[in-house]
Amino acid sequence: MRHFISLFIASLLTLLVVGHPALAHLIIDATGRQVEVPDTVARVLPAGPPAAAFLYALAPEKMLGWAHAPDGIDRGYIAEPYAKLQQLGALTSRSGEVDADALQRLDPELIVDVGTVSSRYIEMATRTQRVTGRPYILLDGRITALPGTMRTLAGALGVETRGEALASYAEKMLADVRTRLAAVPPDRRLKVYYGRGKDGLTTAGAGSISAEFIDLLNLDNVAPENPEQMYAATPEQIRAWNPDIIVMLGQPAAQAFRSDRRLKDLARSKQFFVSPTLPFGWVDGPPSPSRLLALWWLGGAIYPEVFSDDIRNVTRTFYHLFYQVDLTDAQLDEILR
Repeated sequence: MRHFISLFIASLLTLLVVGHPALAHLIIDATGRQVEVPDTVARVLPAGPPAAAFLYALAPEKMLGWAHAPDGIDRGYIAEPYAKLQQLGALTSRSGEVDADALQRLDPELIVDVGTVSSRYIEMATRTQRVTGRPYILLDGRITALPGTMRTLAGALGVETRGEALASYAEKMLADVRTRLAAVPPDRRLKVYYGRGKDGLTTAGAGSISAEFIDLLNLDNVAPENPEQMYAATPEQIRAWNPDIIVMLGQPAAQAFRSDRRLKDLARSKQFFVSPTLPFGWVDGPPSPSRLLALWWLGGAIYPEVFSDDIRNVTRTFYHLFYQVDLTDAQLDEILR
């Protein structure tokens, strides 16, 4: 009888360990989907570059790798050993088919996407979760949604304390920006062209997540709204739009724009700014937490009377908190070049 009871208990324990799923909790993502996420998550797959930037800020030790790994100079602005994490590439192919075999090999416990919440990405999240059986959350990548996105993602990752620290800091930055801009006269509203790409002619239209910084600084985006987040503009269009301010993402785009014989006089006659990009683009590329700094940087350049803080001090504090890097003076010079 004693032997039978021992066998019964052993069988019951085996059933509990093997047959019972791991403890989980529900996360409501930006689409309203209720996603069951394990209580303990250690292997997280970023669906794209924005998700990787958010994951790095919150819990880099849980990342399986980068969608696009930092290389060259970018590595100096990523804390060790995360700069050396593998490059994973895109989660899905251009055809929209999920590479289930690749996902099986990576064995993620959670897939995270951060960015535009549209029907395309909602369908991608739903389909990927159905095909792979792995929980997939899609979070809002807008700057204004950053505090809430940080809290939701921190809850999914089990790093609520750090998430609250970053979210609270972001809330204070956004509130401070709004307060300062309220002091700017309405007639100071200027027109902006935002360019990126190898020639500086790729732009983001009004309403795009990539051009959100323009709206938040009470500026007007000269590029019309477009179904595509990014689209090509012609030099003739840009001249006709006649922006007061030109903002370029990175030095290569800026140099190409200034060198274009059709645009060089426009570049010389307008306020011309080049967004920092190390290790993530400040205005965009990808939409990351760094866009909080873009509001301070560009706001200070356009409205110095209300953004009088030293951008070097703001940058140093931000990188320490969000990216776990203590910048040297030389690095600050390089970022703000």
